Amino acid sequence: MKIYYTGIGCKMSGYHTIDEFLNIMKKEFTHKDWKHELTIFSRETHYQLQFKNWVLPDDFIFFSLDDWLEYSGAELVKDIIELTK
Repeated sequence: MKIYYTGIGCKMSGYHTIDEFLNIMKKEFTHKDWKHELTIFSRETHYQLQFKNWVLPDDFIFFSLDDWLEYSGAELVKDIIELTK
């Protein structure tokens, strides 16, 4: 299985293994230093910190693969050929 993700930190092709995708999410969101951005935008108005009833960025560490897929807009694909149909 591959994940098709074209957001922040993605590979040029957009295709990632599950581990690669989760590592991107950790680097770009979970382990990101949000202090600077939160001085500019409040947590309540920052678009990257609005998702369901989660308290972000604190709750990123509790995200499952399904949560990351939904949050990022990524797609789980069984085969790369599936996307060309």
